[in-house]
Amino acid sequence: MESKKIVSGIKWAGIQVILDTFLRFSVRLILAKLLLPQEFGLVAMCTVFIAVAEATSELGMGAALIQRKSTEESVALYNTAFWSGIVWGLMVFLIMAFIVGPFTAYFYEQPKLVQIVPLLSLGILVKPLGLIHVVKLTRAMDFKKIAKSYNISALIAGTAGIVLAYYDFGVWALVVHQVLSSILPIPLLYFSTKWKPVMEWNRQHFNEIFGFGAYSTGTSVFSTITYNIDNLLIGKILGASLLGSYSLSFSLTENLRQIISNVLNRVMYPVFSQSQDDKQKLRNYFLKIININALIIYPMMTALILFGDEIINGFFGERWLNSIMPLKILAFAMMVHLLVNSFTSLLRGIGKPKLEMKIIMGLTIFVLLPCLYIGITYYGLIGAAIAILINKIALVSIGLIVLKREINLSVVAVLSAIKNIILAICISALVVVLARNYLGFENNIILFVIYILVYLGFIFKLEKQNLMELTKKIG
Repeated sequence: MESKKIVSGIKWAGIQVILDTFLRFSVRLILAKLLLPQEFGLVAMCTVFIAVAEATSELGMGAALIQRKSTEESVALYNTAFWSGIVWGLMVFLIMAFIVGPFTAYFYEQPKLVQIVPLLSLGILVKPLGLIHVVKLTRAMDFKKIAKSYNISALIAGTAGIVLAYYDFGVWALVVHQVLSSILPIPLLYFSTKWKPVMEWNRQHFNEIFGFGAYSTGTSVFSTITYNIDNLLIGKILGASLLGSYSLSFSLTENLRQIISNVLNRVMYPVFSQSQDDKQKLRNYFLKIININALIIYPMMTALILFGDEIINGFFGERWLNSIMPLKILAFAMMVHLLVNSFTSLLRGIGKPKLEMKIIMGLTIFVLLPCLYIGITYYGLIGAAIAILINKIALVSIGLIVLKREINLSVVAVLSAIKNIILAICISALVVVLARNYLGFENNIILFVIYILVYLGFIFKLEKQNLMELTKKIG
């Protein structure tokens, strides 16, 4: 696959993530001003159940179709995948509405969750309707159309949520925002691809897709549990209000990393799939993605560490002060995770979803769960954040070993890909600390501008060749 096509995919996927991130955080900031941590906590209590259901809602069929080497091979499976997804999505929705909803309300002792869970599950019901459309656009690397569909939907959903919050609809403003974010892209994706299903279903095709998708789905489920089990434990042990504070910290760090990384992974997954026999090419692509990720994510996470107090207290208010320390710890954890950020996407791309699932399962059972339980029980929100950090360190350690074995990628090569970015971040952070503590600078806006300018200056100096190549290809 030509590098220019890859960069074009990254450009349009990047446009989506930039606009989507801007809208998410703008909406999040406004809603946090209008609503209470407890109302955020109620929605967060549902997160692990909704997220696990969403991970199973398409049976990994999207990943299986994208992983096919040829377009013709993938197209032959479309109708079977579509109708299988529709039936399965309906079954999952009914389970969520009539079983999981009442159980969640009982588990957290929050009766309102009986109504909230089914409404949030509407996205699971409609998601399969857009499955093939996303697959077609992803395989064609036509991320421009995907970007338009999701950005328009995010704008409408965000506006609706803010209006409802302003008129004191409370937690229902958050619910409507999430539901519309899931439903609105579907008609836009239909319009973009013009693909329509035919009434046919083939058992052999289903078995073929499900053979790959089962491991992919299993991995998604355990990955989802890994990312959301902290919400479940915090909500159960500490209650809705503290969970709401933690969810804000998580949104500004882990969710931000996922949003940015998912753009690059979405572009690179078909690239990895079609280059799975060329290890040298896989190494080069992987290192390039780590470099691009670090250019964007490292300065953001470092800014949260440096200015976390001012961001929470100044923008979100005193109601959210419990978010500050978890925010800083999680920001550092995200920087650690970046070392293997596209690791799972690469494993799926080279046809090894089973290995990916084993790694995620092992980490969840033997590292994350015990660390979270001990941390939350004895140290509250800070303990939860430290548990996430420990899990990230374990993931990176295992990931680097597997990368060495599968594509002969060394730790030195990974660190070399980001060494200039780490240097630029360290210098920028040092300048801010010196200006704040020894030169008496108290205006945080000026300090933030200084931080950005110093970082950009050193990055342009140290990464000039890579930036010029990237700019040239995008242009």
